[in-house]
Amino acid sequence: MMRSLSFAVPILAAFALAACANFPGNTTYLDELNAATPTGSPFSQALSVGYKGFAQEERDEYDWLAQQRYARKGLDAAHGTVDQPENPADWSIDDPQAAQDLAAARTRLMAALASDAPNRDPSAAAIAQVKFECWLHEQWEGWQMDEIKECRDGFLAAMSELEAKPRPVAAAVPPAPAPAPAPMANLATAANFTVFFDFDRSDIKPEAAPIIAAAARAFKAGHEVKIKVTGYCDTVGTFEYNVKLSFRRSGSVKAELVKDGIDASAIVIDGKGKTDLLVPTADGVREPKNRRAVIEFAGQ
Repeated sequence: MMRSLSFAVPILAAFALAACANFPGNTTYLDELNAATPTGSPFSQALSVGYKGFAQEERDEYDWLAQQRYARKGLDAAHGTVDQPENPADWSIDDPQAAQDLAAARTRLMAALASDAPNRDPSAAAIAQVKFECWLHEQWEGWQMDEIKECRDGFLAAMSELEAKPRPVAAAVPPAPAPAPAPMANLATAANFTVFFDFDRSDIKPEAAPIIAAAARAFKAGHEVKIKVTGYCDTVGTFEYNVKLSFRRSGSVKAELVKDGIDASAIVIDGKGKTDLLVPTADGVREPKNRRAVIEFAGQ
């Protein structure tokens, strides 16, 4: 069963482009990724390149939502943040055998990513992660058998390359000195600065204002240069509506941070809609803890 508008119908192409032009993030993430200079580890840089290629393929097929998802992951990687591979349990895969194969593949991939593989062979590790995401996405769509096979074969080849290379024996080195105490901003975790929202609302609740003020004070006291605010929703409503709502929530937090003395240029906002749930639920379930915005600090 086809689930995505990733195919191109020439007669409707112009309409599809116009209809999607105002959707938040449908081109912004990929345009930003194309303009970004990747930083971070060799693995995160390779991952940003892989996601950029995958997002471009989805844009070429007019699959705006898939392009948005994977370009955002590529942009995170370009900034040095590695997102975990999607979990097949969160996707509706009609073929039981394919669902089982994907679950086993993710287990295998996660084991490799938790080892020294990303440092030992960052290129192969990045290919394995992107091809796994491609396989999962195409299997979820369930109609382009050649693309499913291409992505699956690419994943398996990259994993074979990773697993065939022995881990090098490390030379004896003197023990590293104890790390210096982290500044206050680095000690602030997302759990410290998470604010919650009422159902279908993006205004700041009275109990949230002190949390945002505390985040502003911690940011000023530390040595960080950027604040990232990410909005989230519960699973009630469409994906498109919840993406917009999550951006409104992160925008409200940004406005409050500016009121607390943070320069607006230091604040980046994002919205993940009803993905990356804090409390896993089925679709259409109201869950207050999923209606949130998270404030995090970044060094660049």
